[in-house]
Amino acid sequence: MNMWNVHNRYLIFSLILLLFGCNANRDPVLLVAGDYDLNVVITKDTKLFFSGTREKGNQVYLDIKENGTRLLLLEQGQETVLKSKQGEVKYPCRIRILKNGSYFRFWIGAMTEWIRGPLGEWKGVYEPLENEIYAADHTSVEKGRFDIKEREWLKQTDRDVVRYGPEGSYYEQQVIPGAILEYNNTYYMYFMAGMAGNEEGSSRRSVGLAISDDLINWTVKPEPVLSYKDTPYDNIYVNGAVVTPDHKIALMFSAQQFPEWKGFMLAIADQPDSKFIPYNRNPVYKHPLAAHEFDLVDMKEHPVHYDGADYRYLFFYAGFTRGNKTGDKGYLLYSNDLINWVNRSDNPVFKPETEDSWDSRHVRPRSLTRIGAYWYLWYEGVAGGWTPPNSQSIIWSDVIGLARSQDFVHWEYHPRNPVLSGVGQSSSHCGHSWVGWPRMVIKENTGYVFFCGDQDGKVSTSYRTIHLDALTDWESDIKN
Repeated sequence: MNMWNVHNRYLIFSLILLLFGCNANRDPVLLVAGDYDLNVVITKDTKLFFSGTREKGNQVYLDIKENGTRLLLLEQGQETVLKSKQGEVKYPCRIRILKNGSYFRFWIGAMTEWIRGPLGEWKGVYEPLENEIYAADHTSVEKGRFDIKEREWLKQTDRDVVRYGPEGSYYEQQVIPGAILEYNNTYYMYFMAGMAGNEEGSSRRSVGLAISDDLINWTVKPEPVLSYKDTPYDNIYVNGAVVTPDHKIALMFSAQQFPEWKGFMLAIADQPDSKFIPYNRNPVYKHPLAAHEFDLVDMKEHPVHYDGADYRYLFFYAGFTRGNKTGDKGYLLYSNDLINWVNRSDNPVFKPETEDSWDSRHVRPRSLTRIGAYWYLWYEGVAGGWTPPNSQSIIWSDVIGLARSQDFVHWEYHPRNPVLSGVGQSSSHCGHSWVGWPRMVIKENTGYVFFCGDQDGKVSTSYRTIHLDALTDWESDIKN
């Protein structure tokens, strides 16, 4: 039997026991471990508890009324409003809560909202491994419309595959996954390696290389394959690598002379672990404003046809965009030689899924993979900042989303976005509070999703896995 079905049936059975085994004067409570997806229909005003436990005395709940919703923190009997949103709530109203690590996304009828670490992550109080979920007034729940699913894929691991390096090393501050190239049954991870500094969290960024035979155990080369010393730039951000028709290795990176972005650059090497030589006429393309994250795809098996011509290479990058919704969006370029690039007239072609929720500020395309008829895109989503009560700190939330398309222009967003977020536990975890720069590699029907996250005040690279059946089956996650 499918493990997904086993867990779902177990949860539903447990809920039935709770519903029929509780005293009539008490509300049914479901204790859930790990990440979950809750769907419930309410018929009147209620309080819906979803984080924390009564035993600990700290809980978070939605206070849902006809004229709007408040998100409240209950600490030892004291209530604090974390967020509030005005808007008509029509009964019966479908409520959906998605928990992913320390991150929560909410749907209340037509309204949507998000929050990270609501129990008090900003003051060192993390989300527990088990949470009590219940409605304060169980009569407000429509009969048979309280359903919860455990999340089985992309589960948390405590392993960082490439940790930041020792003090004084070229990757002492940051290890951020860029391109991952399979060559002669060996995997080469070209990562952005940062040294200590304050140029956006690091400085003197180079291109490091980690090598693996199994995608799990990686060995880092002691010297970078392309250093900031080899270019006129302070920082170089690697994101793409392909094997050229003449069997060279082409590496593409974005460059920064802090704080100015100089464009996208090309470098060539004879072998995957050789020193890379920058192209003498860089940049090969420059976005008018800031642009850095991207993916480079060799389309030789599926050439792209655009404006009367076929192209071998596709370049999908995050470019800053001014307008009513200022922020990073996805732009497409095409080329046949990695030097001359054609810009689509309808760029940007990839935009946020939401107007005021989890990815409303920035979307940054990072990893494209073709599976069947679709191209699957892992990307960063960033919501606007939020300042917790009685705090001076603004919480930003870099998380990872998933989308797919057959033509790179019309996109479908995964119904459980964001699919990966910070774990909200000790700072020793990779991805303690944020995650980003996803990159997927497929091996034996399993997707290995590499990403970076904060760890001990620095940045390391970790991974999670997902079976391709779970990756491509979106129908079971579609909202009922």
